[in-house]
Amino acid sequence: MYTDPSYAKAEAADRQWTLTLGGYVLAQPEWAGSDDYEFGFRPLISISRADQLSRFTSFNDNPSIALFDTGVFEAGVVGKLNWKRDASSSNALTGLKDIDYAFEVGGYAQWYPADWLRLRGELRYGFGGFDGLVGDIALDAIYFSEPLGGITLSAGPRMTLASSGYIDTYYGITAPESVLATALGNPLAPYKAGGGIYSVGFGGQITKRFTQNITGSIFAEYEYLLDDAADSPLVVQNGDRNQFQAGVSLSYTFFLGFD
Repeated sequence: MYTDPSYAKAEAADRQWTLTLGGYVLAQPEWAGSDDYEFGFRPLISISRADQLSRFTSFNDNPSIALFDTGVFEAGVVGKLNWKRDASSSNALTGLKDIDYAFEVGGYAQWYPADWLRLRGELRYGFGGFDGLVGDIALDAIYFSEPLGGITLSAGPRMTLASSGYIDTYYGITAPESVLATALGNPLAPYKAGGGIYSVGFGGQITKRFTQNITGSIFAEYEYLLDDAADSPLVVQNGDRNQFQAGVSLSYTFFLGFD
C-alpha cells in the first residue's frame, strides 16, 4: 500500500486521532452536462488516526470510514452529497423542474496490486433528489518525487455507472417539462433516459505536504458522457458531453491528543 515517504516516518508509531478540515476550490460545470462553468467549493473533512495520514487519497474519493483494512485491501462505508439543481440558474434549464439535494450512502473497497497502484470502487444508493444506484471505479498510478520537492503525483482512468433513477433525473425530460420549456423558448423534446455506463474519463493530481499539519493539492478531471446521458436533448442542444473539473485544495490537520 502506498504511503507518503515524507510523512510516514513521523507518524509511524502515532495512534492518536486527528481531524482534518479544509476544502476544494474548483471550476466545474454549472449543472451535470453543462457547457458553462462556475467556481464552486467542496468541503474536505476527514477523521483518522495519525498513523493513517500518509495514505494516498484522491479528489475522487468520497468521505469514507474503513471497517476492514489489511493494508493492501480496505473496505468500508462511504457517503456523498449531490448539490441541488435550480432551473432558474441557467437559461439552458428553462422549463425544467428543480432537483433537490441528494444523499448517497453505500460501500467502497480499494486494493493495492502494487505499492504504486490503487484500484478503488464505490457503490452508493441515492435518495432525496433522486432514487437509484451510482457506482464509481478509479485506477490511480502513484509516484512520490523527492527531486521535485517531495510531491506526490497520481493519475489514472475513471468510469461511472448509474441506474435509470439517477440518469433520468438529471438528463430526462418529461412531457409536461417539454411543453413548458418549448413555450418559454427552450425547445426540448420529451426524453426518457435509462441506466448503464454514465461516463468514462481520466484524472490526476499533485499533492504536497508542507508541514505535518498543512497539505495542498492541484487536481484536474475529465469526464466523457456516454449512452443515454450523452444523447439527452439537454446535452445535445444546451450542453456538452465533455465535462471538466479543475482546482486546488488546502487542508489543516488537528492532532487531538487522545487515542
